[in-house]
Amino acid sequence: MVMTNSLEGSLWRRWDLHLHTPATRLANGFEGVGTDTAWDRYIDLLESSPVQAFGITEYFGCDAFFETQERYGRKHPNGNKVFFANLELRLSESISKSGAQPHLHIIFDNDPAVCGHETLTRLCTNLETQAADDSEVRLRCVDLDTPGKIQAATVSLDQVLKALRDTFGNAKPYLLVFPANNDGLKSTDSNSPRKVQLADRIDRTCDAFFGNAGNRDFFLRTDRYAAGSGSSDPKPVLSGSDAHSFTDMERLSGDVAGFPPTWIKADLTFRGLQQICFEPADRVFIGAEPLVLMRQREDGTKFLKELTINQLETYDERNGRWFKNVDIPLNPELTAIIGNKGSCKSALVDILGLLGESRQETFFSFLVDGPKSKKFRQPGYAENFSAEITWITGKTERKKLDERADPILPETIRYLPQNYFEQLTNEIEIEKFRNEIEEVVFSHVDESDKLGKGSFAELEEFKTLQAKQEISILKRRLRELNIEIVRLEEQASPRYRLQLQGQLNAKSEELAAIDAAKPKELVKPSQEDAEQRALTAELEQKTELLNSLTEKMQRCVEATAQVKVEVQQIVSLQERLMSLKSDAERTILELSPQLDALGLDASAIFSLTLDLSAIDSKVAAIRAQLAVLETDSKLEWSETTNLSAFESLPDQRRAHAFVSKQIDGLKEKLGAPQRQYQSYLERLASWQKRREEISGAATDSKPDSLRGVEAQLRYVDEELVQVLSDKYAGRRAIVAEIFESKLKVLRFYADLKRSVESKLERVRSDGFSIEIDTSFVMDSDFRRKFIELINRRRRGAFREAQDGESELTRRIAEANWNDVASVLAFADGLLDKMREHNGEPMNISDQAHDVKELYDFLFSLEYIDARYECTHTTEAA
Repeated sequence: MVMTNSLEGSLWRRWDLHLHTPATRLANGFEGVGTDTAWDRYIDLLESSPVQAFGITEYFGCDAFFETQERYGRKHPNGNKVFFANLELRLSESISKSGAQPHLHIIFDNDPAVCGHETLTRLCTNLETQAADDSEVRLRCVDLDTPGKIQAATVSLDQVLKALRDTFGNAKPYLLVFPANNDGLKSTDSNSPRKVQLADRIDRTCDAFFGNAGNRDFFLRTDRYAAGSGSSDPKPVLSGSDAHSFTDMERLSGDVAGFPPTWIKADLTFRGLQQICFEPADRVFIGAEPLVLMRQREDGTKFLKELTINQLETYDERNGRWFKNVDIPLNPELTAIIGNKGSCKSALVDILGLLGESRQETFFSFLVDGPKSKKFRQPGYAENFSAEITWITGKTERKKLDERADPILPETIRYLPQNYFEQLTNEIEIEKFRNEIEEVVFSHVDESDKLGKGSFAELEEFKTLQAKQEISILKRRLRELNIEIVRLEEQASPRYRLQLQGQLNAKSEELAAIDAAKPKELVKPSQEDAEQRALTAELEQKTELLNSLTEKMQRCVEATAQVKVEVQQIVSLQERLMSLKSDAERTILELSPQLDALGLDASAIFSLTLDLSAIDSKVAAIRAQLAVLETDSKLEWSETTNLSAFESLPDQRRAHAFVSKQIDGLKEKLGAPQRQYQSYLERLASWQKRREEISGAATDSKPDSLRGVEAQLRYVDEELVQVLSDKYAGRRAIVAEIFESKLKVLRFYADLKRSVESKLERVRSDGFSIEIDTSFVMDSDFRRKFIELINRRRRGAFREAQDGESELTRRIAEANWNDVASVLAFADGLLDKMREHNGEPMNISDQAHDVKELYDFLFSLEYIDARYECTHTTEAA
């Protein structure tokens, strides 16, 4: 029994919905017409062909379809071919200049309960014909019992539609298919309004068209009708072999010129066929092979084949059956999982994410056991089930459902859970404000030291502005450096190296898979006539030219990208210089009142000049270079055009398309063996290109290629330690500069201390004194801020609140905040503590919510403040 409904959904298969049988009633070129020998040969050719579904065609009748079905079932009872009846009719109406009468095809539902022998016979009885000469002869289709009668018979479109209504009522278990070329729709006499109107009516009435790939774009347009006739629906185009002889049946191979194969993405049912009317662009492909099938063959490690889920043998089902013998074949073009709430959609994608080592496991919604959501990973459930995925290559991955994704292994499935998106859309960034510096008793400051300011805050701002600006600049440098350090530390971790090794193994598997998919060698045809030899030679010459254009076009793409990078870089440089000039002018403007008050002329002190002429010239030169690369000359192409002379990317692309079209034209003239050989060469070239992408070029390999990953491993092993050490040294230098700038703020407080000391002497007496203390102190909120940066759900030195607080208290007490070396030792000590816990190496990235944010906090020294404090002492009597 033929499996017409695929469990994995719609798949690409070869269909040929227009071929005749050895019993065809017109133009029968089969040897041994209608004999059992001819039929046996015919049936065997159908069975051995790559075509899966056939439209068995007959003029003004359907008996050939039923005979084909019966003979096929008898000769190949386990065969998997599918057949549809194709009733071919000659229309009495003509739309071409020649007056030729086009043929209309009706392809019927192959469900015998819908379009069985009795039903289609009734249709042929209902359908009246007329003679080609418009005589009064009116024969029904069932009465056309001689070739002469069939040759003379025609039907009008109205007669066809009436017979279909009389037979099927409002049901429509059929598709109307009209030719696109020859005497079909594309031959419409545009000078005849009547024929144009009739052609538009036929277009509206029909469901699909027989044609070739060149007709596709036209019938997908929605403006096909004559002006004022309304918009047209996109319609599918199908190519058929129109076989009338055993020689014609060679067309089923797909290699005969003028008869390209048709691929349809659908179940092998009439309902599946109907889907092409709703999605004509996506479900029909005319050509050697749809892209996805080529990608499956060459990139089998990227396509899932099957998911299985089952309970362990030891599970007693006390918590429900859940998954038992679940076997889900997966479509290579799977784009959506549809189902009602509670239909296990989230379970399915979570399991796929787990098996694919997803990095988003914390956002799973089914495989969860958290404090706020106890689902399938709570005790008694997930540990009793396992799942396995199988890739197209046959490789499998298996896990128990209570296991975790391994961050060391390559992520083979990218999964973006719904919870991940919800968090992205719901998070509200809350700005953190620094605590204001406490107000010191400003009234004790000598009037001469107040500098005309009305409060301590104003005076502080005035005196420390420059130092704070320096700190702001240094913090920006620190943040940029921390980005680099975090990236390098990740690369230096054992986990990263294991990830690279996993990528290397995966690339090796991809290389093995592509090597296994190498096209089977096909020997170049040796027997060629002079015409075929000339065509082959020209085709080889054009192919060599096309390869050259492809390489040149790739270099041009890279050059264009590089020039655009240079444009962006120089534009950014311009903007930074202009911003620098604006900042300087604004600073001079701000300082002018102070200079004026001191009797100083700003123009005599500052000389600000910014000459961008050299940069402007560079910009003009780069933009001119980009214009050359991007200009479309819009030239007309011909055989005499020197296609290799063009420099711009649009011209090269058009040249590439021009040569590709020439090659397609030459291939159409080749015989079947030569076409098969050329198809082999194309597959081989595609295979070689894909293999090089996976393995990487000998020089300048891409990072995701095999050689690229090997180069990353060498870098990690041989260079990374020194690079990271240099970055740490750079960070320590920036911290020292930040500390020095903070000392300037501290000096402001020291100056205030000297200003108020004389007044403090007045309140000093025996046994009682007031002192001013200026020093660096730690922000009292440091503990809270630091702990907030730690992921308390992960194991580590600061996970436990009590132990973490004790450790912090000890380290804070030991630090000397007035000494930069001690401050650096404090920050580094916290990180060292996180790197090792109970003698076990740990990753900081596993303990911090955001490693860069942690580094920015610790090394920016925001938690160290210069304080001005009053203290008093009282001596006992």
